[in-house]
Amino acid sequence: MKKQVYVISGLVLIILIAIFVLLNMADTVVSFGFATVKMPLILVVLASLLLGALLIFLFSSMSSFQNSRQNKASQKQIKQLQAQVEELQAQIGAEVETESDKKDSVSKELDDKHDAK
Repeated sequence: MKKQVYVISGLVLIILIAIFVLLNMADTVVSFGFATVKMPLILVVLASLLLGALLIFLFSSMSSFQNSRQNKASQKQIKQLQAQVEELQAQIGAEVETESDKKDSVSKELDDKHDAK
């Protein structure tokens, strides 16, 4: 069923393009500033269409490439920051353990002094 829809859509598109070509067979003069060319209007339309599609493709490719580079740089920065966070968390954990050990030793000394009295 899906293939039939594609085939029918393709045939309709081909028929519309054929009608468009037949309606635009008249010759037209195109001036490039330094030269003047006489050609069928359909060729001018198709050349303009292809040139526009090519420009859009080039601009979108450049934008996609820039986004990809920026994404890679951001991922690298994220990894560096995550490593830094882990390092700082390890330092905080060590400091907390040291303070806890100090509190335990002070508490033990106080208990020993209290027991000695």
